[in-house]
Amino acid sequence: MNLFRLASLAPLTLCLSTLSSPAQQPKDQLYTATQQQLDVTKVLIAQESAWNKGDLDAYLSRYKDAADTEAILAAPTLGLAAIRNAFHLNFPNRDAMGTLEESEVQVRGLGENFALATGKYHLLRNKKSGGEVQGTFTNIFEKTPTGWQIIFSETT
Repeated sequence: MNLFRLASLAPLTLCLSTLSSPAQQPKDQLYTATQQQLDVTKVLIAQESAWNKGDLDAYLSRYKDAADTEAILAAPTLGLAAIRNAFHLNFPNRDAMGTLEESEVQVRGLGENFALATGKYHLLRNKKSGGEVQGTFTNIFEKTPTGWQIIFSETT
């Protein structure tokens, strides 16, 4: 997943500008994201990029390969293999995947090794392939030896 190409700097800047900041902070005050927030945001940008290239396996590579990794899709789904099967069933080809746009992303640390990411998504695709879908997402990340990985995901 190509994070640091010149073309990807604009989405990174957009996502960083929407990172969660303390409620008491004045709106005109500059907000500095933590390294944890930056790292998790990079994962989200990489996933969006993989999705928009039609690379579902690269998108799913950001999920932790563990029996207790959970995704709430049509129903709760446990384990990366089951999650991968559900995604491939629901998005069998490039047209079904459409184009993903994430917005209003907020990342909040939950201690040193966990983080919460929330935001909105908009899936653009033609009517024949399922039509447009929009909603919200919630991801819980764990810092692992291989980087930040999703251990829980829910889209509504």
